[in-house]
Amino acid sequence: MTITNPERLPTLLQVAMQRHPVPGQLWVGFSGGLDSTVLLHLLASCQIPVRALHLHHGLSANADHWLSHCREFACHLSVPFTAVQIHVATGKGGLEQRARRARYRAFAQVMSEGDQILLGHHGDDQAETFLLRLMRGAGVLGLAGIAESRFLGEGRSLLRPLLGASRVELAAWAGDHGLTWIDDESNADESLDRNYLRHRVLPLLSARWPARQRVVRAVENLRESAELLQALALADLHGCGLRRERFGESLALERFTGLSLARRKNLLRYWCLQQGGKAPEWAPLQQALEQLGAAAADARIAVQLGGRVVRRYQGRLYLTPELARYAVKEGGDQKCWDGISELPLPGGGVLAPSPGWPGSQYRVRYRRGGERAQPSDRVHSQTLKKLLQERALEPWLRDRVPLIYRAGELVAVGDLFTCDVAGLAQTPPPRWWFSD
Repeated sequence: MTITNPERLPTLLQVAMQRHPVPGQLWVGFSGGLDSTVLLHLLASCQIPVRALHLHHGLSANADHWLSHCREFACHLSVPFTAVQIHVATGKGGLEQRARRARYRAFAQVMSEGDQILLGHHGDDQAETFLLRLMRGAGVLGLAGIAESRFLGEGRSLLRPLLGASRVELAAWAGDHGLTWIDDESNADESLDRNYLRHRVLPLLSARWPARQRVVRAVENLRESAELLQALALADLHGCGLRRERFGESLALERFTGLSLARRKNLLRYWCLQQGGKAPEWAPLQQALEQLGAAAADARIAVQLGGRVVRRYQGRLYLTPELARYAVKEGGDQKCWDGISELPLPGGGVLAPSPGWPGSQYRVRYRRGGERAQPSDRVHSQTLKKLLQERALEPWLRDRVPLIYRAGELVAVGDLFTCDVAGLAQTPPPRWWFSD
């Protein structure tokens, strides 16, 4: 029997927030639909200070109207309102998946360290997600459903405080308080898998069984199993020599391949989640393991996995973010640097001074081919290509290593070495890293 008691929603909200307190700003993902409208109203009713975040994706002809509606509703509740224009790129994955990636990029854009964003997912969403993942062949981790809380990286987090409620309860709360909300016309499009489950499959299941409650119970059991598997994966990660790299992380490949197949799969799933990705689906996981086992020891691999990339180099298995694309135009790839402040680089890199690095007028650019350099510990110059190989810079970063020039002379190569030039030979090279 379905529990319908909308008056319990404030308690559900407050208990969830007490379980996951944060020191920073609270945000609400506010699309203007039923779920986010009720969530924002609940927070305002409980006098919890929040800021509403509306993402204007432009996928609907009604997007401008939705923006106006959301701004007016937030103003009526005296809730600060922020709108962000997002672009849903074409490319890999379906529309839902690409829109989700765009949303999470927007979250990272507005949130600071310690901030938390609240989303209005509820128990019916949990049931739909369970069935979607079941049809995609997900394992225990995927079938464990939507997590109440999730780490987003750099001290940011996400919270879904209404997972214990039903859509019926949210609609009842909205009706009792005279709330109006947006009905996105795409929710009626049954060519989308989630809508097909919502409109066709779940009503049939619910006619015979209490489907939502059964799924919630199954998810709770699966989550216990998932927690045990995550504990095993964490032990295996450290047992395989987990190491933070300039870009991503790496493991000792020999130790990894010494694990059983089931533990290797489990480790890769958990590792992706640890880095802020998502649980990889079956096909790319199989592809990654097959390439690691079949390719020659010195062969390069790059397999997309859960929003991350599996790579291999010099006996290490790497898991990295996807490298951001950037275009290098002839003569137009140079940046000026004062040698004092942090310098953002194309593709997500960052250059910063090391202790003792002198301020000056520097030019920073990338490899064009044919460069030579003389590290301060060498008597003669060598080709930059050979030096990067000797310094064991990962192959996928060699075209992205910043070359630092002063008065037209190459004085440092990333954080790898300082050149044998006057005034810098004994100075450590600048710091160079990537913001994930």
